[in-house]
Amino acid sequence: MSSHKFELLDEEVEGIMDQVTDKLQFGAPQCKSHEERRTLLSEVERLLKDANDSLVEMDIEVRKAPEDYKTTMNSKIHRYQNELIRHHRQLEQERLTLSHMGGGGRSPLFATDPNSIDAAIRKQVQQGTAVLERTSASIARSTAIAVETEQVGTGVLGELNTQRDTLTRTRDRLIDTEGELTRSKRIIRTLSHNVLYNKILLVIIILLECAILAAVIYWKFFMK
Repeated sequence: MSSHKFELLDEEVEGIMDQVTDKLQFGAPQCKSHEERRTLLSEVERLLKDANDSLVEMDIEVRKAPEDYKTTMNSKIHRYQNELIRHHRQLEQERLTLSHMGGGGRSPLFATDPNSIDAAIRKQVQQGTAVLERTSASIARSTAIAVETEQVGTGVLGELNTQRDTLTRTRDRLIDTEGELTRSKRIIRTLSHNVLYNKILLVIIILLECAILAAVIYWKFFMK
């Protein structure tokens, strides 16, 4: 879906266009002095600049949006760009009218000739397009860096997962080894007890044999 920022910019530009339309269609005819009219036209020029800046930001958001939504988003930008050009022409016509009325106040960016006005407007549009292209190139570079960083991060995560699996298997082997050692200790203790028991039994047998031998000798040599 389109970004929340794009939607906010869309509402902002639409509001600016409404203000410009209201000032040019209703505000300008009601101005009672040249100075008041000049002030109103300066406000319109400022609003149009704000709208152009917002359109640049909207184009940036379009380039980051999913492909399915880019067509709709671009159509809004193109519509606003056409309105922007139309309002620029209306603004210069108002400046010309003010100049012919003796109030002066023509924008230094535009000449009194309509062809010069169109040329200046086209120049502004071209400058805006150049800004958009530079911004797009910057976004493309940032995107490439982000993708490369993501790939490196994915590789690192994969390596960490492999190491984790290796450590898990090593831990399992250590647990198994510890179990085997415990069983071996029990067997060794059992064998030690058996050896000690056999030694005691052997001593008892030797003592019995010695006692029997002593009894036989005593009976044979001393009882007769």
